Amino acid sequence: MREVTPSAAYEELGHLLGSICRLHHTRADQSMERIGLFRGQAILLMILSRHDGITHSEIAEKLRISPAAATKVIKRMESAGYLQRQADPADRRVSRIYLQERGRGLIAEIESAFGKLDRAMFEGVPEPELVRFRELLTQMAGNLQRFQP
Repeated sequence: MREVTPSAAYEELGHLLGSICRLHHTRADQSMERIGLFRGQAILLMILSRHDGITHSEIAEKLRISPAAATKVIKRMESAGYLQRQADPADRRVSRIYLQERGRGLIAEIESAFGKLDRAMFEGVPEPELVRFRELLTQMAGNLQRFQP
């Protein structure tokens, strides 16, 4: 068995984490393709299922994309009948985004597909280790948020 130095272990873990994230995105894309959506569109529908009536800028923030990119996705999904934009009654300059029946009808299928993916990813991992893994990922996310290159 070869000995792994701490810096090599960090590098290997970084590569492995990146590979897992890419593979998860690929499998999520494939799952959503079966539903007829892109992953970001599915996530937008899930966000609206929990926060119906949020603004463009709130959607951009939650999706971590630019407001211009959010507007493009919203327009495309509105044209497809998944959602609808409505002017805010208190401020006509602001539009709010609402799920339409077509979008609402996909929520259970989207959640099921993501649930299957997550169950497959963590298959065989005991619950106490999942709890600890979550703690470690939370710590790592905090470390990266504080990191200044």
